[in-house]
Amino acid sequence: MSNRRFIMWTHVAIGIVLAVSALTSASAQAPAGGQGQAKGGGGRGGRGGAPLYTPAAGAKDLKAVLFNWGWYMGMLRSSEEYDLIMSLEYQGKGTIQVDGQPCNVTKYRTSISYQTSGERIQYTGTRPNGQACSNVEVLSGAYAWNEDIPGAELVAGKGKATPMPATVEERMIRLWAGPQGAFKAAFAGTSDPPPMTPRPQRLPADVMTVGKTSVAWVGNKPVLTFPIPGVPNATATATLNDKFMAESVVVKQGAKTYEFTYSNYKDWNNPLNPAEAFYAGRMIEKQNGAVVRDITTTLTETAQMYVVMPVPASVKAAIQPTNQPPNWTLTSNAPAAPPTQTAAVVTPRLADGHPDMTGNWGGPPLVITGSGTRRCGPTQVVGAGINPEVGCKTGQDNFWVDYEWISPSRFGLTGNTGEPLKPSRPNYKPEFWDKIQYLDAWTNKEDPIMTCQPMGLPREGTPSRIIQTASDIIFLYTTSDYGGGNMEFRDVPTDGRKRPDTVEAYYMGLSIGKWEGDTLVIDSTNFVDTTWFGRGGLFHSADMHMIEKLTRKGDEILYQVTIEDPDVLIEPWVMPDRILRVRAGAPQVIHERAFCEVYEQGNISTQLRH
Repeated sequence: MSNRRFIMWTHVAIGIVLAVSALTSASAQAPAGGQGQAKGGGGRGGRGGAPLYTPAAGAKDLKAVLFNWGWYMGMLRSSEEYDLIMSLEYQGKGTIQVDGQPCNVTKYRTSISYQTSGERIQYTGTRPNGQACSNVEVLSGAYAWNEDIPGAELVAGKGKATPMPATVEERMIRLWAGPQGAFKAAFAGTSDPPPMTPRPQRLPADVMTVGKTSVAWVGNKPVLTFPIPGVPNATATATLNDKFMAESVVVKQGAKTYEFTYSNYKDWNNPLNPAEAFYAGRMIEKQNGAVVRDITTTLTETAQMYVVMPVPASVKAAIQPTNQPPNWTLTSNAPAAPPTQTAAVVTPRLADGHPDMTGNWGGPPLVITGSGTRRCGPTQVVGAGINPEVGCKTGQDNFWVDYEWISPSRFGLTGNTGEPLKPSRPNYKPEFWDKIQYLDAWTNKEDPIMTCQPMGLPREGTPSRIIQTASDIIFLYTTSDYGGGNMEFRDVPTDGRKRPDTVEAYYMGLSIGKWEGDTLVIDSTNFVDTTWFGRGGLFHSADMHMIEKLTRKGDEILYQVTIEDPDVLIEPWVMPDRILRVRAGAPQVIHERAFCEVYEQGNISTQLRH
C-alpha cells in the first residue's frame, strides 16, 4: 500500500449540526438531537407511530410463532423490527468427522453471509494419532469449493481453490438449518421471492400455513415445516423450545436425514459489544444417525460484520449450477417519486448546450428505514441486557446497540433507483478481511469521523446543492452519516484544465470533469487514506481512484460511481446507481459546521459500534 501523502485540507465554514448522542464509547461531541432520537419504548413505534405487533398470549398461529421466534432470538432490530442479521462471525471448538475419521478442532470459525447464501468454515485440529487436519469449506450461492488459504485464487498466484460440486446441497442444508438460518429459511417459504429483511408482522393472522411454511403444535412446542432454500426435495422440521428458539432441526432429503440439535442459547458476543442476539452454545450435527460435528461456541459477532465469498474463476468454470439459492429481494421502504415526464419537464441547459445541474437535490431514500430505538425485548430485564443496571425501560436503552445494525454501508446497500437491490460491497483482497473486521469492532476509536475528521468521498454521499457555470461545477453536501462527519464542498473544473501535478492529498480529492454528450464524468485522485467508504471499517488506500457520472434528464440526475483501488481491492467497486430528484422551494441554506470535540479517546471501555 502506498505511503500516506501529505494532507492538505482547506476547511471552509460549511457544515451541518452533527447528530451525535453522548455515547458511552468514544464519540465526537455535538448538540443533542437529530437522527437516532426517535420515540422509543413501550409497545408503540414502527411506521407512523402505529402500535407494534404483539402476539396474544398463547397465540399458536404461524404469524405469532414466526414473530416470537425472531423476537426471542434477538433478530428483529431497529424501530421497524426487521430481521437485520445479514452476516455472522462464529468461533467454537469440538469434534468433526473428516473423511470418516474424527478431528479434534481447536479452531472452528464460521463466516456467514445470509444475503448471498454464503458460508466459509475454517477449522484446524488433530486426529487421535496426532496427525493434523484442517480445511476451509466455502459455499457461495450455488457454488462450493475448498481453499488451502482463505480467499484462495482471488489474487493471482495466492492459494488453491478446489471445486466441490458434490457438497453444494449438504452445505446449503447446514447454512439454512442453523440457529439463525432456520428462521430465515422458514420465513423464505412464505413467499417467492423472499424478502431480504423479513418482518413476520406482515403475514396474515390466524392461519397455520402460508406458502410452503406451516406450523403445528406437539404438546406445548411449536413445530414448523418448511423447504430448505436452493435444495430441491429437502424439507426441514424445526422444533422450538419454550423460549421460541430451535432445539432441533431435522432435514429430510431423499434417503438422507440431517439432524441438528441446539442448546445453551445466550449472547455469545464479546462482552465489550453485547447485542442480545442469541446463538446456540452447543451444536450437534448428525447425518443418518451418525454424529459428524459436535461444536461448542466460544465467541460470536452478530451485527453486520464484513463477510464476502467471491467465487474464483476456476470454480465458476468447473461447476455448472443446477439449483439456485433464493433471490432475496429488497426495495426502498420510502415511496418512490413519480418518474420524470421528460415531455413536460425540459432538461435545462447552459448557453454551451450542456445540461445545467444547478439546483437543490434530494438524495435517494434509505433502503432500511427506522431508528435504533427498538422497544424492549422479551429477554431484557433488570440485571441483564445491554445495561444490566436498568435492563430496558424504553427504546432509547436499545439505541446504543441497535444503531450499529442499520447503517447502509454495513448492510451493503447505498442507493436506489426504484429497482430491487442486491448487496454491493467493495471486494477487498483476502489479506485485509480481518483488518476490516478489527476496524469495525473498534469503530468507536478507529472511524475517522469519531475524531471530527471530514467524511470525504464517497462517504459524503450525493450532493444536496449544485451550482454550475460554464467553467466549473460546485457540489455542496449535507450528509451526516447518521450522526458524524462534517459538511463539505468541492469545486470541479469542467473547462479542460488539467489536474495539478502534486502529491498533496485531500479529503475530497482532486477532481477534473469532462463532458461525454449529456453526461458529466468526474475523475478524482489524490485522496487522503484516513477516510472510510462508510461504516464497517471500509478503508481505502491513498491511491484510490474515483469516477463519477452524472446524467441529467428533466428533473432527475442519474448518479453513478466506480471506485478503483488496486492496492486493497481485487476488482473495481461499482456502487449501486442512485437517482437524485429536484427538491422544490427556495435554495437550500447550507449551515455552518457545528461545534465538534473529541473526547474519551483515552478511556474507551466498550466496542459498541456507532
